[in-house]
This record gives sequence, C-alpha cells and structure tokens, in this order.
Amino acid sequence: METEFFNELNIFWKEFIHFIPKVIISGLILILFIFLSGKIRDLVKKRLIFRTEDSLLSGFIAKISQWGVFVIGFVICMEILGFATLAGGILTGAGLSAVILGFAFKNIGENFLSGLLLAFNRPFKTGDLINVEGYTGKITSMDFRTTNIETFDGQNIFIPNSMIINNPLVNYTYESKRRLDFTIQVDYTNDLDKAKKIILGSIENVKDVLKDPKPLVIVDELTTSMSIKSFFWVDTKNSEFSLPEIKSNVIELSRKELNKEGIFITDVTQIKIMNDPVMVGIETGNTK
Repeated sequence: METEFFNELNIFWKEFIHFIPKVIISGLILILFIFLSGKIRDLVKKRLIFRTEDSLLSGFIAKISQWGVFVIGFVICMEILGFATLAGGILTGAGLSAVILGFAFKNIGENFLSGLLLAFNRPFKTGDLINVEGYTGKITSMDFRTTNIETFDGQNIFIPNSMIINNPLVNYTYESKRRLDFTIQVDYTNDLDKAKKIILGSIENVKDVLKDPKPLVIVDELTTSMSIKSFFWVDTKNSEFSLPEIKSNVIELSRKELNKEGIFITDVTQIKIMNDPVMVGIETGNTK
C-alpha cells in the first residue's frame, strides 16, 4: 500500500515537472498577447480617429479588437497546456451557451448589441449635448454596456445603450442653429405697432442674433394686456457669447428701449429654447 502510494506520487511529480515548461511558455504567451492586445487597441483607435475623427466609434472598435486578440492568445495557451479539447468545446458550444446565457444575461447582451449599433450609426460623438428619457448632458464616453454623459451640474450618468436605442434621442449639437423666443406683455394704452418695431430693432442690434432667419415679432394674444411674442435665431458654433448671455442682452435692451419710448412692460415670460427640455442657463455656445 505504501509502495503504491509513493509510486503514484512519483508519477505525479514527474508529470508535474514535465508540465511546468508548458505553464511557463503559455504564461509568457498570454502576457505577450495581453501586451499585444493593448498595442492593437491603441493602433486601431489611432488609425480610426485619423480617418473618422470620431473617438466614440474608434474607441468601441478598438476595444473589440483588443478582446479579439486576447481570445486568440487564450486559445493558443489552452492548446499548449493540452486543453485544446476544452478550448474547442468552449468555442463550438458558444451557440448553446448563448441560448442559456441569453436568458440570464439578456440585458447585458441587449446593451452590447445596442452599443454596436450606436458605434456604427453614430447619432452622436464625444462632446455632443444630448437628451434621452429626461437625461441631458454631454457625451464623455461609451463602452460595451453604457453611454456616459456629464450633466451641467457635474454629475456623471451611465445610460444603458439599449435605452438610447429604444427611445427618442435629441442631439442638440447636431444642428448649431437654435431658435429662442420670449413674450413681453404691455398695457392696452401703448402703441402696439410702435412697441413691436422697438422690440424688433432691439433684437437685431444684439450681437450674435442671426440676420437669417430674420427675427420675428408678433402679437400672441390679447387678454388683460397685450402679449408680444418675439422669435430669433442664434448659431451656437459661431456665437461669441453663451445662450444665457444672449438671452440677457435681448431682454435687457428691449426693456431699455421700450422704457425710453414711454412703453412700460407689465410682464416678461422667461425666454426659452424651442423644443428644448433643458434649462435656459445651459451654455451651448462659446464663451469668452
């Protein structure tokens, strides 16, 4: 009994000694492929950024390339260690595994596929201001599962990619021209046409207000006072001031010019960005 035990131990020791070089070689190869996958990721990202100038797309494809190289290295290591059958079983059984794991990790798979669609459709890029499902912020990054946005109060929100795919997405940066409007209410004793001309002239004299499309001043409604509604456009990419500053300049100059002509405002509704759920204080233009 004792002799049999030592014989088995001796056989195990010889097999272990014989197995050590394979472990060392496979370990070195795995380290090499980990290093190589990182280099491939950086190279792919650099080349794609140079061609597309889209850091989100290049980063996403670079990560896929990195994982692809790593998987190849892992399979080679398994082959060296003599686990080729196991590695082949893992790969050939991927279909069955996908079905089984699909139920357990449905959301993860859905978010991954959604990330692929977002990466190739490119409805936004890094730095774009978006709104989806009530979340508004600037795109900072995107990975296999989530898209990261930074809100204007400094919060980082990780939105599942599937939520972006399955819901309406508003990209405020896609079109830089923004229409703003505000309403001024004046008393019936004032000259309506004169008030409209003064407001229109004030808007046209404010820097960064576009000449085309032209500003528009109309009578909105007649209630206890006369409501004069004004519309004007701003190009956020070429504006010197931010939207809050332009807003302030328009309202303040209109008020001054009306008061100078003896027309006093009874009420001013808050200026807003048309079809924009974000606050008017958000700065989408350039500031100096």
